[in-house]
Amino acid sequence: FWSDQYGLSLQIAGLSDEGRSTVRRDLGDGAFILFHLAEEGRLVAASGIGPGNAVARDIRLAEMLIGKRAKPSVEALESPDVKLKALLAA
Repeated sequence: FWSDQYGLSLQIAGLSDEGRSTVRRDLGDGAFILFHLAEEGRLVAASGIGPGNAVARDIRLAEMLIGKRAKPSVEALESPDVKLKALLAA
């Protein structure tokens, strides 16, 4: 799902209602992504908001992680220094 609202883009991948905990990653310029994790730590959804296309690439990568049924660490999801593409290769 995506929607452009007043200069901001909202994008969502996965089913956030399956999540039991949420991890926030700040991307700068007011943009951020929330990663929604199931009880066992599996990534089940990601939602982000930011100006322009600030979250688009990371939401697409999160969608691939969801498809892989990945269980990335909370620390990796929180840190903007950890590239989501690297988590796909793990």
